[in-house]
Amino acid sequence: MKFFLSLILFGFLTSCSTTHKEPVVVMDEAYLNCENIHSEFIDIFECIKSDDSTKNLKTDEVDLLFLKGEQLEEKINKGQLSSVDAKFEWKKLVFDIKLQLAESRYIRMNESIYRYNYRRWY
Repeated sequence: MKFFLSLILFGFLTSCSTTHKEPVVVMDEAYLNCENIHSEFIDIFECIKSDDSTKNLKTDEVDLLFLKGEQLEEKINKGQLSSVDAKFEWKKLVFDIKLQLAESRYIRMNESIYRYNYRRWY
């Protein structure tokens, strides 16, 4: 009986912890899905903009990604950038945003555990 209850509790806790996805992760998943369909960056970006999962995302990081995508699209149209370079810049920006979010989560976690302010070196 205890095993059964602990199994139900474990299932409940893991389902609660896996339901929320960061908006940047949703954007990255949309990019990967669109990349499977299209090969050029402009087509991939248009697919991302029309994806239902990305339409209601309203965060600063998502806004930055959309602006970067428009910038890269403009550079490709002017002939200043290749599609491969645009894909690289997009993936680098997504990686940098994910890294920064992970670092800020780590800092907040440490500040909540320890009594000192992690951002200031005492």
